[in-house]
Amino acid sequence: MTKLVRDLVIPDATSPAQPNSHNVPFFIYTMRFATIFANLAAPLAATAFTAPSAITLRAPPAISHYRKHVAILSSRQILKAQEESYNPISAVLDLFNPANILLNLAPPTIATPVSSKDEDVVTSFIDSLNSRAPPSELLQYFADTINYVDTAYYNPIIGKDALLKHWQLHTNSSPLSTFSRDSLQVIVIDDVVSMPNKVCVIYRMATTGGQIIEDSTHITFYYLSSQDGGERKITRVFDVAEPVSPKPGDAGLKLLKSVSKLIGNKRIVESNDTVAGALESDMSVVERYFDAWNNRDMNTAISLFTPTCQMRDFQYDDAFSGRDEFQRHLLRVKDCLPTSFNFVVDDIVFSTSKAGVLWHVENNGDPLAFTRGCSFYNIDKETGLIESGFEIPEKAPPKQGYWNTLKSRFEAEPVRFIPAAIWVAYMYILFISDGILPGANALALEQRTWEEVRDLSLNFFLVAPSLHLPFSPVVHPMLEGVFNLLLAWAAMFAGFLSDERKDKPNLLPFGPMLVGMQFLTSGFLLPYLFTRTVETKSNVHREDIDGNIQTLVAEWRPLGGFLGFVGTSSIVWGLFARPEYGGFSERYASFGDLLSIDRVGSSFIVDLVIFAAFQSWFVDDDLKRRGVQDGELSPLRSVAKYIPFFGLAAYFTFRPSLPSIEISD
Repeated sequence: MTKLVRDLVIPDATSPAQPNSHNVPFFIYTMRFATIFANLAAPLAATAFTAPSAITLRAPPAISHYRKHVAILSSRQILKAQEESYNPISAVLDLFNPANILLNLAPPTIATPVSSKDEDVVTSFIDSLNSRAPPSELLQYFADTINYVDTAYYNPIIGKDALLKHWQLHTNSSPLSTFSRDSLQVIVIDDVVSMPNKVCVIYRMATTGGQIIEDSTHITFYYLSSQDGGERKITRVFDVAEPVSPKPGDAGLKLLKSVSKLIGNKRIVESNDTVAGALESDMSVVERYFDAWNNRDMNTAISLFTPTCQMRDFQYDDAFSGRDEFQRHLLRVKDCLPTSFNFVVDDIVFSTSKAGVLWHVENNGDPLAFTRGCSFYNIDKETGLIESGFEIPEKAPPKQGYWNTLKSRFEAEPVRFIPAAIWVAYMYILFISDGILPGANALALEQRTWEEVRDLSLNFFLVAPSLHLPFSPVVHPMLEGVFNLLLAWAAMFAGFLSDERKDKPNLLPFGPMLVGMQFLTSGFLLPYLFTRTVETKSNVHREDIDGNIQTLVAEWRPLGGFLGFVGTSSIVWGLFARPEYGGFSERYASFGDLLSIDRVGSSFIVDLVIFAAFQSWFVDDDLKRRGVQDGELSPLRSVAKYIPFFGLAAYFTFRPSLPSIEISD
């Protein structure tokens, strides 16, 4: 069965020609390749062709590497040298070489080819993914300086710590982001091609029952090197995935043809004659194909394929069968692709029967963002021609990684839809709507609203009015009481800071979200709830909490009592402070009148209701990481979950403490 492969080039700091999405302006795409400027046309090129249609052929890093050690060798010479150096018979022949008599006194050893060792490392890593090994164990396959590119995301992942965090955050979002234990998917390797220090793997996803999942083909390039102790470790990874159906098809070509009229069709980038001359006589069939594309020589390009070739561009639903059909496709692409667009070969992994090519697109010599891609070819050994090929460019923004992560979490816990829906309604009602809550919406920037916010902030925790400070403004005492009760409640969630740890990161870090709750309360609490990572550990220690300050605050026993006192004081203040507002009936009536025209004050009441409804969402996981099993400490659990504010204050006062590693030891 033929295989589609999609890939991206791994950025190399030593190669200035390679594109990088971080140093090219970010563009919003209404469709995959919508743009009208040259630099914006890059994704159009990446989707609208099957093969690299205007390639500036440069010496791939692989060939340049070999030149450093074996003078200037062609692709074929390199391959031949590899095969000879890995020939086990040569060890036997050396026994009869008089020049090696002294060396042959010891039993000969047959070295395992480096590429074979590297394949073992890569396949072992994939086996560990399929067997649901924990992320901490998967790190054994990687170098400390790993550069891990999953093109479902915008940024590369640099270093082991960042990689571990990525795996913990994005389980089930992509194949190389690890699987949860209850996942029903596995990686099925379709083909592998390797050379020393690099391995290219084509794979698809399948269910645990063995059924192949549609639109799931990936290609991954792994780069390896020997680390201290001689162990082979993965130093770079680049993974890219097939687009989902329905495929874009000719839509990108049509748009590209229109754009080419705007950016011009004059060929500006010239090929590197020095490199081309060095490679021309001994280029592999794949390199000659790229060179023909570079020169828009479609007759030469198509002659490098077998008459019955099968070419698959995964921008299309079906393969192009036979040389004639594929030629028509190439000619159609040629007519649409601006000649200023050039495909630069970045790397090649090849054997006698297959090759993988990494490339990117340039316009007038400038790398274009999100235009990296991969081609994988099977070569007929008898004729030396390409018999099948698979080509996929990098997906243009928006990337789907974070969306896939959220989607998997909502699928695993549909209850997350509740805080998500309430958050959407909350933000709409508070900031945009008119008539649902009293007063002008927040975007109206009403002066009275901002003055009220300023005055309440100056009276934070009632310090200024209690001390009769001269700058303390006079505000309705019930509004002050509600405001400070709400802030004390928001601050009390700091007792759950152990929900954020190195081994349990969250998509929205809890520390910054907790600070945000002091300003927009439910606007920060609700997103944290529907995105947070589920607690899986029941043996958490104080030292596991991320940050010394967070540890101190989260496990500070007086936290509940202190904030409970602030909340109680706020209630008392609202009922009895500022006697000029009269007794309870009078101040309650005036407070109601205020709320009837005040968007800020009425939103505080909504926040109190939301806090009461969702404070229970933290309690079970907090007890779990303290080693408390379900059913244990039921009275304390119920108090914390069902008594608003004061139940939480009591819980933080009487809950078991997290143990310390030193004490445990």
